[in-house]
Amino acid sequence: MSLPVLFFGTALACAALIGFAAHRASLCNVRAVAEIMNRGSAHMLGSLLQAVLWMATLTGVLVLGFGWKLPPVAMPSPAGWAVAGGWLFGVGAALNGGCSLSTLHRLADGEVGMLATLAGFALGVLAWATADSLHADMTLLPLVSAWTRWPAAAPWLLLALALWALLRLHAFRQLALARPGQSLRQWVLAPRYHLSVSAAVRGLGGGLLYATQGAWSYTNHLRTSVLHAWGSGSAAAGAHAALVVALVAGMLASALHRGSVAWRPPSGPGGWLRHGAGGLLMGAGAAMVPGGNDTLLLNSLPTLALQAAAAYLSLLAGIASVLWLMRHARMPMPAVTCTPAGCSEADTGPAN
Repeated sequence: MSLPVLFFGTALACAALIGFAAHRASLCNVRAVAEIMNRGSAHMLGSLLQAVLWMATLTGVLVLGFGWKLPPVAMPSPAGWAVAGGWLFGVGAALNGGCSLSTLHRLADGEVGMLATLAGFALGVLAWATADSLHADMTLLPLVSAWTRWPAAAPWLLLALALWALLRLHAFRQLALARPGQSLRQWVLAPRYHLSVSAAVRGLGGGLLYATQGAWSYTNHLRTSVLHAWGSGSAAAGAHAALVVALVAGMLASALHRGSVAWRPPSGPGGWLRHGAGGLLMGAGAAMVPGGNDTLLLNSLPTLALQAAAAYLSLLAGIASVLWLMRHARMPMPAVTCTPAGCSEADTGPAN
């Protein structure tokens, strides 16, 4: 077997593992914000940010230790477009009841309304592409990572991340000691992942994929494919398509093994409309960022660039604004109860 084939096989395995771990932890930015608003805790959001720190640590080691040149990740200029796009994506995700990765894992669980979300996403990308006069001043430029923007501070930043990683590894050791005799197979196939374990799996796998494959996330791939079909962009990389397939396969494998697949259509036209409208706003926001929250988490934030952080904070604010309106309108909100060991979901939001 040739070395490139082996490397790409490893990349496919990482993408499938990310999908499997994301499904087992049931992670979602919408539910993360709902947890903060309803429970006053931030276990789910903390897990998402831990994954970013794992990715940033691996990225820093590759850049500073091995002279690795990071693949480019595009962000708009002026940066206000990314902030506006993040907020719009967050509003759409809250309306949909789930963001990009949770849309896929809910589809893997049999919620066919997520097909309307994906269709709406494609329409949102097209709507933005046809509105040339609205964004004539927007230009996509590659992000400048913290590792190259601040070379004098970069070693100290990597040292801080390395110390954090050592503390997390010590916590994993304590977690393993608390479960003596548990095999690796039992850990991998556990029905629910500890949030910090899921974060490490997604972070290290995502960091390796970003460093070797570039901006491969499925929302970015879907955005690129839609624009190319419309005739206003280059074709998406075939390797990225394979990674997206592996990501979905990992989620589906988790759903089938856990026995959580149950085909559920939205209840009435209102459910289809809500998912489609949410997807439409998510697609328009993803065209502005560009990419959805998975692109921000898996590709942009590991660079530790300020523009990426601003876009992600704006996305969370967009979600919070919709949930705040739902609360004050006395509408049911997504409910989730989390501990460091994992989250249990009870969706009390609008009927799907």
